[in-house]
Amino acid sequence: MQSGATKSLKIFTVTLLGFILINCSGLQKGKAIVFEQIDRGSLVKKATQAYQAGNFAEAGKYYKKLLNSNQDDAIVAYNLACCYALQGDASHAAKFVTHAFDNGFRGLDILSKDKDFDPVRNNTEFQQAVKKIEERFRSIGNLDYVEASSLQPYRIRFPQDYDASKSYPLLIGMHGMGGNAEGFVSQYDLLENPQVIFVAPEGQYPLSMHVGPQWHRRSWSLTAVGKKAWQSSDKMVCDYVLNTIKKVSAEYKVSDVYLMGFSQGAVYAYTIGLQNPEAIKGVIGFSGYLMDTEAGQSILTQQDIETGKNLRLYIAHGIDDAAIKVETARQLKAMFEAQGYDLTYTEFEGHHGVKADIFNDAVKWMQL
Repeated sequence: MQSGATKSLKIFTVTLLGFILINCSGLQKGKAIVFEQIDRGSLVKKATQAYQAGNFAEAGKYYKKLLNSNQDDAIVAYNLACCYALQGDASHAAKFVTHAFDNGFRGLDILSKDKDFDPVRNNTEFQQAVKKIEERFRSIGNLDYVEASSLQPYRIRFPQDYDASKSYPLLIGMHGMGGNAEGFVSQYDLLENPQVIFVAPEGQYPLSMHVGPQWHRRSWSLTAVGKKAWQSSDKMVCDYVLNTIKKVSAEYKVSDVYLMGFSQGAVYAYTIGLQNPEAIKGVIGFSGYLMDTEAGQSILTQQDIETGKNLRLYIAHGIDDAAIKVETARQLKAMFEAQGYDLTYTEFEGHHGVKADIFNDAVKWMQL
């Protein structure tokens, strides 16, 4: 997996699989159930490091442990196939690349260009496996999308001493790519006696990475669909969040409305806030960036930035963020300052994430 797209596939899983699963090793007659604790995040990190060091047998060992803990993980199966291919083991490469596609991997173009499989491409068994995968793709037809209405979820948290007769600031939290509402609403637990209503909507799309739904991971973005559909899906994100604000505000006493986004969620939080400064007082952006206003598919325009100056901004970024470099945040700071925005900017010791003390400072900033 040396090419840019496929290499990033393997590295990206490090940020997505940072949690612990419990693996049941099976029932035996007369014996108790044995549970093994699997630290998937640690295993993925070790596999990635071994792969990058060229130790493909070692990387494969870790990927096998990961696949044993969840045999539905198509990305791990694909990466394991790569490790076998790089060792010249065509039979196992064919077996696990087939397993990957059987479990939802849809990156046929990635497979065709991935140099990791070059050592086994001329092998008859591997060629037969690829042929069957290609035949399967032809049989399932082309994928396209149509706009359709549906109910979308959100999760809501209230202050411990919530008083229905009082008004509270409303904070809409938008998770990063690979997150979900259940996970992100728990960020509320990082706050010390929060006096805000916290609502977490959820990305409308299963995170694909060329893979079917896995572990309820979600994305706000639907990008590989052409300019028109891309813009349409981004507009739906904005409508979803604004409708959530309207519904919650109608059901509970709400004062100021703020958006808080992490990573991909911050991208959309900035966009929604800049386009709707009359409805949203401010945006808290953790480890994010801004849509490219010059990109043809972007729904954010330079005019939005110029006319959204009533929006308050709080930007926070980890100095050691490997996913989105801190330089991105510094450039964003300089741009907003040049535009005359009310901006609070902070860098913290850490990586790609939401840090508790910074989150608490941001919520206090909301209420200044």
